[in-house]
Amino acid sequence: MASRPAADSAPGATLRLGAWVAEAPRAWSGEAARRAGSAFVDTAACMLAGAGDDAPRAAHAGVARWGAGGATVAGTPHRLAAPWAALVNGTAAHALDYDDVLEISNAHVSAVLVPALLALGEEREADGAACVDAFIVGVEVMARLGEALNMTHYFKGWHTTSTLGAPAAAAACARLLRLDAGKASHALSLATSLASGAKRQFGTMAKPLHAGLAAKNGIVAAVLAESGVSAAQDAYEGERGFVDLFAGVPRGRLEAALGSFDGPPAIERHGLWQKFYPCCASAHRPLDALLALRADGGVEPQAVAEIDALLPEIAVQNLPYAAPADAMQARFSLPYLLASALTDGRLALDAFGGAALARPDVRAMLPRVGMRPDPAQPGDANVDAVPQRATVTVRLTGGAERARTVHEPRGHPRLPLGRDALHAKFVDCAARALPAAKHDEAFEALDGIAGASDLSAIANHLGAGHDRA
Repeated sequence: MASRPAADSAPGATLRLGAWVAEAPRAWSGEAARRAGSAFVDTAACMLAGAGDDAPRAAHAGVARWGAGGATVAGTPHRLAAPWAALVNGTAAHALDYDDVLEISNAHVSAVLVPALLALGEEREADGAACVDAFIVGVEVMARLGEALNMTHYFKGWHTTSTLGAPAAAAACARLLRLDAGKASHALSLATSLASGAKRQFGTMAKPLHAGLAAKNGIVAAVLAESGVSAAQDAYEGERGFVDLFAGVPRGRLEAALGSFDGPPAIERHGLWQKFYPCCASAHRPLDALLALRADGGVEPQAVAEIDALLPEIAVQNLPYAAPADAMQARFSLPYLLASALTDGRLALDAFGGAALARPDVRAMLPRVGMRPDPAQPGDANVDAVPQRATVTVRLTGGAERARTVHEPRGHPRLPLGRDALHAKFVDCAARALPAAKHDEAFEALDGIAGASDLSAIANHLGAGHDRA
């Protein structure tokens, strides 16, 4: 990544970000492009799996009355205007909580960026290479903002997928539209006026809708800036600006996070955590720990008297449901997730069907699962400074105890899924929306998105029964 162009006087953060978004070289390493392609595959899988969920279906019904357009709604034969397609697809991508995480930002980055770029790219007839380039730029902006605001911002209760997602999507869409530095800065500034979303919505339809809204807001901010709408040019660094209002941290944190734009991009530096389980990321470490204990032998459901999970404080905050009432809540219920995984020896999409949620043996185990915050992992600690871990202790009916600590769960950047596991995830997800004969073709097309000359070909793989050849 090249440094920003020299200036006579050092510009502020908003202008610096805008200049970098517009002027950074478009030649990324092969590894960065590979990771971006993998993110498109993973997110498309989540969009297809989530397309039939109540949240995206209701969102689609709500916005469809405003007319059709040129962007595909995944898993359906329908098209909407790009902002509305991004809203519906972003909601679908996040509906099952199976989508990836940018851990430095504690946010679901690809569920925002991929729907925004696919919708705007299809509408503007962009090619795949431009989308991959814009995606890498959007990841960078979200990572830098995450470094500046977190974990203070997230621990206060802001849902970073939405609050940081809107600026990240605005940056990505500005890049795709090839806005100049001035207009890119205005797009980023406008995005601060569209950024919101509280973690109080976890376990409700509004939580996945946050990803859709951020994707939509990124498109809107970039297109408004393209059309000449202006905004404050100190929106991030100024008094009562984004950093001040949303985190209250010293403004020097933002300058430190921006630093130099030399070095590998965030998609390589931090990496993306592609989920192995379709549930809140805060549960993945304890899930891995419990399933490892089960695989070791002796930890069977009937032999378990009690399960105790020692977790980062932020994970305890994110998993509030002791006895979930529905699938949405179940994805944020550690008692349900551990009880279901222990019973089945796995946790897959079918664990969240109505019949699975009501199983008497799983329900009977819920009161036996407890969790405690680890004082060594406070909620406002930056994840780079205090890497997260989880320890699960199982007390057996005979009095024996088994314990396991997990630092990197499966799918984490330091323990990636691998192409075969990603393919298996894609096929499992796509089966909910596409005929089996199309699964491998869609996987290969998305994996090779950087070489696509026209995004309509990619869109055709995501739409069910599309009317365009």
